[in-house]
Amino acid sequence: MHMKDTTEWATIGTIVAPFGIRGEMKVFPLSDVPDRFAALRTIYFSSDYSAHKIDAVRPYKANMLVVKLADLHDATAVEQLRNVALLIPVSEMAQLPPDSYYHHDIVGLQVITVSGRELGKIIDIMQTGSNDVYVIKGHDGKQILIPALKDVVKQIDLIRHVMYIDPMKGLLDDEPDEEIDEDEQQ
Repeated sequence: MHMKDTTEWATIGTIVAPFGIRGEMKVFPLSDVPDRFAALRTIYFSSDYSAHKIDAVRPYKANMLVVKLADLHDATAVEQLRNVALLIPVSEMAQLPPDSYYHHDIVGLQVITVSGRELGKIIDIMQTGSNDVYVIKGHDGKQILIPALKDVVKQIDLIRHVMYIDPMKGLLDDEPDEEIDEDEQQ
């Protein structure tokens, strides 16, 4: 059986373009782990799950890397790999601190409020700088945006594939507005 079928994969980067003429490539890393590529010996292509030995890695401008693989020797070979995702087996991923999760752990979780209301599944994660925002596809097809804050996200259960949230006031559009007391208006 092929490794593609027997292994869970994590995407850690994307090939952007050739760099120079000797088979180096610009890579956009998708890993928060510093020196993730420098610590690896082998990377896999999403196009065919083929293994490739890493010869060298160095930083490049604008959060990019230049990566040299042992079996790529010219820009033409790299050009054919433009936009191919770079993978590693999930078993090779770095251990995270407690209460930290990889994106692939979060995407697909069912989201339920602490009061038991099912909101839908997480389909994407937006990185805003200050905190991530979970994009949920509601049962009605609408998108719901939930900030990844400890005050909102109360529990993540990876075994049951559920995230429990306590939405702050006004977070969910269909929450009934509190009626204003006429005495308060005057």
